[in-house]
Amino acid sequence: MGTTYLPYAQIGFILLTLSCVLFILWGTHKTYTRMGYSSARAAKRTAIVAAILITWLAIASVLALTGIIQDFSGTPPKFFIIILIPLLSILIVTFSSKFREFIKQVPASWLMYIQVFRVPVEVFLWWQFLDGLTPIQMTFEGRNFDVLTGITAPIFAWICYGQGRKLHKLAIAWNIAGLVLLLDIVITAILSAPVPFRVFMNEPANTLVAEFPIVLLPSFLVPLAFAMHFFFFRKMYLQRHSPATV
Repeated sequence: MGTTYLPYAQIGFILLTLSCVLFILWGTHKTYTRMGYSSARAAKRTAIVAAILITWLAIASVLALTGIIQDFSGTPPKFFIIILIPLLSILIVTFSSKFREFIKQVPASWLMYIQVFRVPVEVFLWWQFLDGLTPIQMTFEGRNFDVLTGITAPIFAWICYGQGRKLHKLAIAWNIAGLVLLLDIVITAILSAPVPFRVFMNEPANTLVAEFPIVLLPSFLVPLAFAMHFFFFRKMYLQRHSPATV
């Protein structure tokens, strides 16, 4: 089947990644400012975050362009490198002592609003499916309902925190639901790849995620979704022990 939508999906993943990076850097600078940092110091800290993100995106891109992670035959597959490294890094950051004061100053609504990026992700995956490059179970025509998280993100962010509201329990429930949907599609994606423990045997196998620029999905966008959920739960935990923190 000839490709029609793939170029649009490729451009989409690049632009979406850049947009998310810019939003993260904007939010990072704003948060350091809320912490009382001078403009120069906030800019320096934000630049460090930018350097880390850009370095990781470059590494993931090189791994994809050189074909290193396109070997799914091992146990574990080499592809797992771009999944495990960011997830482990996120867990370390989430529970680090230095991150505690930072996340306290991040508005809870921000951690929900940004999840709207999951809507275009699902559109791009659907385009790839229409071109016969992605298995149906990874789209909303199959068993991927993660688009619901993206659609409802701005709605629940406003309901829970708009106009001074603090409906933390509802926000927690939404984040739990979003995390469950995210885990479901990640597991489905892994079991749809040509790995030794593959479960979904329908073609095509999930191999496009190991190619540039689609690799930006598992190496950055998926970890970003996990990070926003983890950061939210961490913030709620800290807030419970520091009631005065907004």
